[in-house]
Amino acid sequence: MKFDCCRFLSFVFIMFACLCGQSLANNNMLSVAQADVPFSQLDMDDEIRQRPLQTYQKLLTLENVFSDMPKLHQLWWLLRKAQAENLLYFYEDFNKTVAQAVALIDVKTPLKIQSSLYIYQGLIYRRDAQYADSVLILRKAMAIAKKSNLTYLFIIAKQELAYTKSITELYELSLNEMQEAYLEAYALKEYFLIAVINETYGAIYGYLDDYEKSIEYYQKALNTYERLNYPAHVSEAIYGIAATYRYWQKYDQAIHYFELYQKKIAYTPNTEISFFSAYGLGMTLAEKGDCLQAITVINRALTLNGLIDYNAELYKQQVHCFIQLGELEQAQASLTKAENIFMSLPELVGTKWQLEVIKLGSELAHARNNDSEAFQLSRQYYQQYNKLLVKNSSTRLTSARAAMENERKYIENALTQQREKVSMLESESFNQQKRQNVYLLIFILCGGVIVITVIAIQYKNNKKMYAISIKDPLSNLYNRRYIFEYLSNYCKDILVEKTKLSVILFDIDDFKSVNDTFGHPVGDSVIKKLADLCHDVFRTEDIIGRIGGEEFLCILPRTDEKQCKVIAERLLKKISQQVFPENPGLHITVSIGIASLSQISPTSEALYLHADAALYQAKHNGKNNVVIYQ
Repeated sequence: MKFDCCRFLSFVFIMFACLCGQSLANNNMLSVAQADVPFSQLDMDDEIRQRPLQTYQKLLTLENVFSDMPKLHQLWWLLRKAQAENLLYFYEDFNKTVAQAVALIDVKTPLKIQSSLYIYQGLIYRRDAQYADSVLILRKAMAIAKKSNLTYLFIIAKQELAYTKSITELYELSLNEMQEAYLEAYALKEYFLIAVINETYGAIYGYLDDYEKSIEYYQKALNTYERLNYPAHVSEAIYGIAATYRYWQKYDQAIHYFELYQKKIAYTPNTEISFFSAYGLGMTLAEKGDCLQAITVINRALTLNGLIDYNAELYKQQVHCFIQLGELEQAQASLTKAENIFMSLPELVGTKWQLEVIKLGSELAHARNNDSEAFQLSRQYYQQYNKLLVKNSSTRLTSARAAMENERKYIENALTQQREKVSMLESESFNQQKRQNVYLLIFILCGGVIVITVIAIQYKNNKKMYAISIKDPLSNLYNRRYIFEYLSNYCKDILVEKTKLSVILFDIDDFKSVNDTFGHPVGDSVIKKLADLCHDVFRTEDIIGRIGGEEFLCILPRTDEKQCKVIAERLLKKISQQVFPENPGLHITVSIGIASLSQISPTSEALYLHADAALYQAKHNGKNNVVIYQ
């Protein structure tokens, strides 16, 4: 079947990997304690894509402790296992793993896991030629991802849905879905995802017989995969190029890439994957006219565990070659097998793949000198094929027009924005030049001095006002409004799993007694002194603010909880050792709470609340200590 390569595209759809820094200490001696690390928190995506077999073997070492894992960890382990099996073409194991994981889904299952598993189910249905079921389950995956703002998974599901539609010749819907998926992936700057979409574009353009455009998109995908060093995806893109050259009737190039594909799949021990290279070579040799060699290769392919609709295409080529070789009985047997396969796949009835069986029946009848039957079958074929051509031509025209409209709108918007910027700059330049000329004519040097003086005063005043608006007047640290606004803005657009951020919340122990015993002026001097000590302890990029009477909040970018604890303990020690010569009996300590950006503290609000909870625990533990929120 055409653009067979994408049928077994192994796309990786697993969640954003959190960079928690924990790794498996010994690949051969994994224990239940190691299984306590959620697989969502291991940065495994690149590892699986680059070294699928080694990672799969590492995952299998946990199989003997699977039953001891918490249910959530079991789901993550199964999802990672399925990811590796998909790349290694262990399809039977992949199907079982996905079924086992789906059976564990309940109302508490994270939506990331649900969406990912439903995408995998869509792949399974598509490989079994159950296209309607594949569309339904992929739509379900999209709905879950959209509801949960899982943009990455939403794009993957949409791309898979687009490809599934293209198999059943719904080209317009397919291209529209792909256009949306591409724009969303481009906005995310996900280069792997863009490559996957480019690969699918290559398949769809091949369906539309635009082979030059198909090769262009496959080559883009291949370049990205090679740069990322993803062997499974490299081999798939190469297979796509080989298949496209075959349909383009550039048979020598096709054979070259099929042979290259055979070399590239050495990364997996699964020998059944050689079906695809045998399939491609057999089909190419048959179409090239080398029927004797083609029959040998096709027979070998049919002994392998291939996809059912692929086998139908092989039987069709057998019919063609047996007719060429005058072996008409064998041709009839192969034709019957192809017909039976298509009758078992109702969604492919009426497509060009199934219509070709009618055409082959006409050729076989003609070879048997049954011209009446040959004419009737030929007439039936061309009537149905012409209707299909009209339909697909209309679809291509609509798709092309829509694509051009989208491109034109994009260009027009970009040009409009550019013109507005240029016009604004020209207007500002003109006004500035006009003012300068007026000042030169009227005031000459005096006017210039006045303008510069006014600007300098205004700048100074604005700077002072701004400093007043964001600084606490007593401690000269940032005030409550500024530091909370800074934390909120910092956390707004970051990826939790790729960002290190910690906060320190500390409070002066028994500060009320300081005020009551030594007086409020002394209390104020203590706050000023603590602000100075903070400047000594914290780094220049750290943000420090006073958010209450004796409460302080510190934001530490690019700092994990271990580093944060070291800094906090240094602050604790420095404050407790501080001497106040004017008040010899005064001794100050603080209690400190720490929270770090993570899956349990993903927002600014959560960070503050968890740091506050840790501070409360520090107070409860007897004060003058550091507590990390767990």
